Amino acid sequence: MNCFKKIPPPCFSSLSVVILAGGQGKRMGARQKALLPYQGKPLLSWVIQGLAEKQLPVLLNVNSQDSAYQSYDLPQFSDQYQGFLGPLAGMQAAWDNVASDWIVFVPCDNPSLPNHLIERLLQSYFIHPAPLVAVHDGKRVQPLYLLMHRSMKPALERALEQSHLSVSRWIQENSHVLADFSDQPQFFQNINTINTLESS
Repeated sequence: MNCFKKIPPPCFSSLSVVILAGGQGKRMGARQKALLPYQGKPLLSWVIQGLAEKQLPVLLNVNSQDSAYQSYDLPQFSDQYQGFLGPLAGMQAAWDNVASDWIVFVPCDNPSLPNHLIERLLQSYFIHPAPLVAVHDGKRVQPLYLLMHRSMKPALERALEQSHLSVSRWIQENSHVLADFSDQPQFFQNINTINTLESS
């Protein structure tokens, strides 16, 4: 932890945001979850809208050739590891496509990102510096909402090579700190199934 303090800390000027939209959509009938309609527009549009006021570079991790992604006019990249290995693969690939040393990762299926997500992640880092800051909603870690330093790339690669693909497990196995969002757990209700989408 003390050694890590030698690395320049994150600030808004040193951040990029990556939206993780590289899944197969198995629970969505093999459709691209990010592009499914929610209250009149695709889920991905809501996520981008929630990030817009931050004026940070935003990139998309996608593993689909769907032309609808092109309409967003955002830089895109795909996983380097084949076989749809999950979010860890998207995170690993991000480091070869982002110039900044810090990335905020968010999923593509949350239309209600908390307004101060990035600010709170940064605040938690400055209280307890660590290369990985994860959201905790008061009951559990929300593993796809992360502030991560570039130094975590080798740990991502080791996990993928060993087929240890659980993001929650990976966080626990590495130096991290938790950002407390126990006062806002309602903002981390991801839409993971067709039933959830249709009932929203």
